Amino acid sequence: MRYATLLFTCLMLLLAGCASRAPVAPESMTEAPAAIRAKQKASSGNSAPDLQAQQEMDALVADVMAEVPPLRVSLEAQHEDWKGVPYRYGGLSPRGVDCSGFVYLTFLSRLGMEVPRTTTELLQSGEKVKRDEIQVGDLVFFRTGPGNRHVGIYMGNGDFLHASSSQGVMTSSLSNPYWHRRFWQARRLAGL
Repeated sequence: MRYATLLFTCLMLLLAGCASRAPVAPESMTEAPAAIRAKQKASSGNSAPDLQAQQEMDALVADVMAEVPPLRVSLEAQHEDWKGVPYRYGGLSPRGVDCSGFVYLTFLSRLGMEVPRTTTELLQSGEKVKRDEIQVGDLVFFRTGPGNRHVGIYMGNGDFLHASSSQGVMTSSLSNPYWHRRFWQARRLAGL
């Protein structure tokens, strides 16, 4: 969430800075940003400090984007699209989805990867990962009761995305006492 807030702030600053600049002619859209800025400076009389400020903002946005894994951005977008969708055993739609169905739909729609549909099949996929080596996109599994299993997708910073049986699609923290006690294993699927 920290990355999303930082990214949003940087993008808003960039957009605010762009609002005061002269419009770019349509034929310039295929030119490199440096060439566009040079033309704008020549035509609008922008001073060197304005150009320097824009270059610094461009560098800041590039740094922020480099720190946020693209996979995490995709997972955050999936969370925004599905947040609050109720849990429904066997469900695969916005009217209701279960935990493994949500994993299946997320990998298919956001990553173009078809993964197994059930928690049991997901448990047999990929390679087991140590808890302290979990990366964004890894599957996290929990034992929630006798014979009951739960799966989610690790988002980084200790958070995972899942379809909770009590609250629907949401993010939770692995350090939450409920999930911490029930953590079972993590698995990394091929191609991530």
